[in-house]
Amino acid sequence: MNAHFDAYQAWGDGVAGIEMSLIGGVILHSGAVGRVLLTGIEAEHFADAGCRSLWQRISDIIGRGGAIDHRTVLQGAADIVEPGAGPNAFLARILAEAATPNSLAEYANIIKSAWVIRNFIQVSEQARSEAAAADTISLARNLIDAVDGFREGAFDRAGSRRGSLKQISEIVGREAQEMLQGLRERPPATGWADLDKHLPMGGLAPGSLVILAGRTGAGKTMVSAAMAAQLAFAGKGVAYFSLEVPSTEIAARVICSRIRGRAPSYGDILAGRVTPDELEAYYLVQREIDAVPLEIEDAPAMGIQDINLASRKVAQKLERTGMGLGLVIVDHAQIVKPSVRYQGNRVGELGEIANAAKVMAKQLGCAVVLCSQLNRGVEGREDKRPQLSDLRASGEVEEAADAVLMLYREAYYLARDKDYLAGDATALDRMDVVRNMLEVGVEKSRQGSTGRCTLWCDPARSIVSGWHGDRR
Repeated sequence: MNAHFDAYQAWGDGVAGIEMSLIGGVILHSGAVGRVLLTGIEAEHFADAGCRSLWQRISDIIGRGGAIDHRTVLQGAADIVEPGAGPNAFLARILAEAATPNSLAEYANIIKSAWVIRNFIQVSEQARSEAAAADTISLARNLIDAVDGFREGAFDRAGSRRGSLKQISEIVGREAQEMLQGLRERPPATGWADLDKHLPMGGLAPGSLVILAGRTGAGKTMVSAAMAAQLAFAGKGVAYFSLEVPSTEIAARVICSRIRGRAPSYGDILAGRVTPDELEAYYLVQREIDAVPLEIEDAPAMGIQDINLASRKVAQKLERTGMGLGLVIVDHAQIVKPSVRYQGNRVGELGEIANAAKVMAKQLGCAVVLCSQLNRGVEGREDKRPQLSDLRASGEVEEAADAVLMLYREAYYLARDKDYLAGDATALDRMDVVRNMLEVGVEKSRQGSTGRCTLWCDPARSIVSGWHGDRR
């Protein structure tokens, strides 16, 4: 027992040193404070009361737009952290232990991780003390809720901006000017101009949640994979969570969509029904994708918090190569593992998933595309174009979304029509017109506009382009 306590004490001492190093590093390298703030660290994450107080001072200074240096942060603080220590000795110590600019964000994440571990130990100790009196189910639920609570608490401030109207409006103006001057990148576009003009900020706006909805066969996976490829090949980082189909299918879709001229379908590639020339064309594209920043995950039964944490790892990996995460795709909402909070209430579960996806978008500072199935009400109507009311848990999901895109392919329904199957000339002519037509209904768009646009698609090769665009 003493050995475990000593090890814990040593670990705690190490974390305290890291806390002091982070504060010293921020004071010494105040220009790097932005990357620390992006981790979402707050005063409550510090274990040492003195360091907690110092970080609160730093946060207050940033909040009022002041300068961070040893005078503004440490004035009168020596007695708070080290009672009896002289100001010069305290300043020398904190600056001597200062972290380097490149390690500041890593130190902040270590401090937050330590906060999670301390909370976990505290919750575990509480559960052990209640084990004799509580029933198993209640104990398990309390533990899960507590763990979810402090896990979210470690991240819920990331991606947020706090300040007065004057401060925030100045940031907006400065960013607009930087975009105008080409010093700041505009939000990434889908690559389909007819669709982008309807979307918030003219594309996949950072912090936005886009619902991509359709019935089975409408093309949700085709469109999401094509969107991922568009951004990734343009140098924007993409994390694709394919909870329905294996990662091999997503990869085959992406590669086949990039082959120019006569090319095999992704299904033929997966089944091995290809000629040597077709396989060589596949390899020709595959050899050129070493630096394409697209990460694909097909682990089953992932919860939205699991997806959030996995996306953060992808973002950190991209940051080390000088790139950022521009898009997260989740395919699809109905397969995301729900929490126990709304167990048995499907509407509540889907609403919670959509709301958590919106929070994730803000935390990560990128767009999140959440694919969603539609209910069967569409099939009972003569006009099978989907509507907002066709969304499962439509109220909650619609409220959380910044944009809702509804997919409709007339060819899918026409191919099952009895007149077409009987060889009716009118139906056959109609199929020639609509075979490659994909209609996208923009049913909601904050900062954008609603409406419809038509894209060209080749479902077999998983290609989506503008109606008059590059069809390879």
